[in-house]
Amino acid sequence: MTIRHKALDRRLFLGGVAALGASALARPAFAADDVFNIGWVRPTTGRLTSSYAPLYIGGLVAIDEINAAGGVMGRKIVRQEEDDEASPAREPAVIKKLQEGGVRYICGPTGSSQSLAALAVTTASKTITTMYAIASEAGDGTRYPWHYQCTFNSDLQAEMASRYLVETLKLKKIGILQENTAYGEQVVAACQTILKKLGITPVGVEVFPITAPDLNGYVGNLRKAGADGVLFWTGSTPITAKGFNSMHGQKYYPAIAGHSSLFADSLLDLVPEEALKNAAGTYYKTLTWSDKEEIGVRQMEFARKANVFPETKETGVNVAASPFYDFLYMVRAAIESEKSFEPEKVKRAMDATKGYKGLLGSLNFTPTNHAAISIEDMTMATLLSGRDPKAMAVFRKRAI
Repeated sequence: MTIRHKALDRRLFLGGVAALGASALARPAFAADDVFNIGWVRPTTGRLTSSYAPLYIGGLVAIDEINAAGGVMGRKIVRQEEDDEASPAREPAVIKKLQEGGVRYICGPTGSSQSLAALAVTTASKTITTMYAIASEAGDGTRYPWHYQCTFNSDLQAEMASRYLVETLKLKKIGILQENTAYGEQVVAACQTILKKLGITPVGVEVFPITAPDLNGYVGNLRKAGADGVLFWTGSTPITAKGFNSMHGQKYYPAIAGHSSLFADSLLDLVPEEALKNAAGTYYKTLTWSDKEEIGVRQMEFARKANVFPETKETGVNVAASPFYDFLYMVRAAIESEKSFEPEKVKRAMDATKGYKGLLGSLNFTPTNHAAISIEDMTMATLLSGRDPKAMAVFRKRAI
């Protein structure tokens, strides 16, 4: 199918106007009342507006594709957008407003703190949701039976990165560089558990404030401890750059493993290439290539559509790794399987999902496990491959 796009203006996108779409003549005709309302919770005001906007592009692509193919059981998907200001305190009121308007399916919010605040309301009201939250507890189907985690979580990231340094690279002296946030604490606790199973005791654990002017002292301590592999956990690109620049300044180039925030394109401009040559981040196999395996057709088509949005060229990995694309397709499959929009029936179908071929991998749910991604869907990818034309902003080359 050929998609014809209108120009996208950043200001219009942030105001909630998605320009991706097929020609009106190519679309099916929907009756005015044939709509399927999806809650769309994201900040449209506040300091995180521009940071979070790209995370919803995958969902916009999915909605465009699904509507162009006839919608969901003949109904057009329509977004009911609410501004949460990225504030956990705002989530209960935002979710209740959507529910009072009859919305029973929601994409968002983004952020683990925001999501946990929203889950208290969506769980009680039996609202089917996916949120951009990588906290492991968000995939607990017993605790949150109406939430579906369609991304990898912090436990899987910790295992993938730790095993990469120890089992793939055969390193024994592992150091940890960690931001002092709830996420940092959670992922490092998971790393400690995995390293213990692998017979490794870290030679040093350095915890830094995200407001640190530099990481020279923390990096220096790991260098003095002889760490030849470092697990680097931070979600901030500026602080990540400070860490790599501290290593470069000390001529210290250990193997680095961390999560996908390391793939920020701007990092390649902020850090000398020499400092990044041994660095890799956790990513999805379907969004990577190797010397023996090329990128899939579906993923390539997604990248072409996503790249219409200017934001993708800046933060393409975050665009591709968002949960909303796969979630919307899985909801459509569940609804059409049950021939019903009733959440209870759709939940039954979602909970029975096995081997669903999504953008991010082979997705599976059970009534108690609502974390769709397994470690088999993951890999480690190199940071420097972001410069390769094959990356198309969203892809990376495998490190293993």
